[in-house]
Amino acid sequence: MTANQTSALVVTRLAERHRQRTPGRPVLVGIGGGSAGGKSTLARTLVERLAPLRVEVTGQDRFFKPTAELPSYPSPSREKPWPDYNRPDSFRTAELLAYLRGIAGCEVAILEGILVLHDEEIRGLLDLRCYVAASADERIVRRIRRNVAAGIPLDDVADYYLESVRFQHDRFNAPTAAHADLVIPGGAAEVQVREEMVDGVVEGIRTYLGR
Repeated sequence: MTANQTSALVVTRLAERHRQRTPGRPVLVGIGGGSAGGKSTLARTLVERLAPLRVEVTGQDRFFKPTAELPSYPSPSREKPWPDYNRPDSFRTAELLAYLRGIAGCEVAILEGILVLHDEEIRGLLDLRCYVAASADERIVRRIRRNVAAGIPLDDVADYYLESVRFQHDRFNAPTAAHADLVIPGGAAEVQVREEMVDGVVEGIRTYLGR
């Protein structure tokens, strides 16, 4: 999709959805996609390119349930149940909904997370719905690099991915791409297409807001 096509679609979606909201409510952009797929990178890029518009970014991770309340799965590597952060019931969804309804003080608000597009009620609050798509091999390599750099042992990263992440991605995450207005490529070899689409998103938001 070209920048012009993307921009036109963004303007159309915002006119359909945001225009029906409470006056003064910020444009709310949702960014879903797989773990280590490029969601946070896209959010940061939008903040930079939308300046000087006031943009607030919130990660869905902020609304994870406490560890003791998370759903679990039987972990063969650990020989006991292990917390699962990759399911819809891993989040405090009611609190997230309340937060989204109360956002103020900015012109654009971005919510990014693995299951941003899963819940119907959350989707209903989003004025623009994006999904960042990256292949499983790229995502696992990025995840390994990121988590090992943070001090997590390689075996733990690999076990958790094999036991939970990849299955729950296929079960809960990947299907949410069907709810997206835009599926933005997140792979290393797709930079040109991604850049065009991001330019289109920025231009569309600016055009809609008259900024």
